[in-house]
Amino acid sequence: MSSLRAWPLFRLSFAGLMGRGSCWLLLLGAGLFVWVAPLLTPWEENPQILQPARAQAAWFYAWMALFTWLPFQASALGHRMRREGMLEHLHAGGSGRISQCLQLSAAIWVWMLAVVLIAVVFCLTWTLPKRPEEARMWMMLVFQYGLLYSLCAAPLCLLAVALGTRTAEVIAFLVPTGLLLLGLFGAAWLAPLLGGAESGVLQSFWLALPHYHLADLTPRLVFKMGPLPFADFAAAAGTLGLQGAAISISGLCLFRTRS
Repeated sequence: MSSLRAWPLFRLSFAGLMGRGSCWLLLLGAGLFVWVAPLLTPWEENPQILQPARAQAAWFYAWMALFTWLPFQASALGHRMRREGMLEHLHAGGSGRISQCLQLSAAIWVWMLAVVLIAVVFCLTWTLPKRPEEARMWMMLVFQYGLLYSLCAAPLCLLAVALGTRTAEVIAFLVPTGLLLLGLFGAAWLAPLLGGAESGVLQSFWLALPHYHLADLTPRLVFKMGPLPFADFAAAAGTLGLQGAAISISGLCLFRTRS
């Protein structure tokens, strides 16, 4: 009986998301985009570009989902549950704030992992190199990409859920999206200015920036550069993990149950 009552907020949120057509359109759109988008390239003149183009399209779709659908649904879910009084009701029944935040986030993480799984499946089937040595390197690179992407996406979804319980949906959507935009593009642009600065303040600001560009391994897929060396992968995963932990802790502190 206790197992039936475990994580009721997750089961309620996940069932509500499954009932929405946009969730299934997200997954269906991934397959269609990966199949159709590479056909817009001049692949008939050079058929060899079709394979890396499909891999690029798969992960491009995953990043676009993290810019749009995932934070939007996360912010809307947190805002709706708090506004309807569900969080306050469960909190009065003994459900803790951290547990509620994790349950709501997990309902979004399921769809995030589904997008990652689709990208991984496409990369390991239609775009898998035929040579055994290249195939092993390709599989390792895809595994690294999936892990680094998840380290970026999971905390941002949690932050969107938490902000949705405290602010308007638009703000809860724009904050994680802005962090993602800054981490993917802004950090790379600011690297020449801040990365080698002698000022301790500028260096501290550089370290505090989100470094999501470390998770974008698309160029290595397109040009078949092979997986990251273990030291580089460990450093990237450690950096993203620490930044993700900081964002997650901030989200847990911001999470609100009162309607």
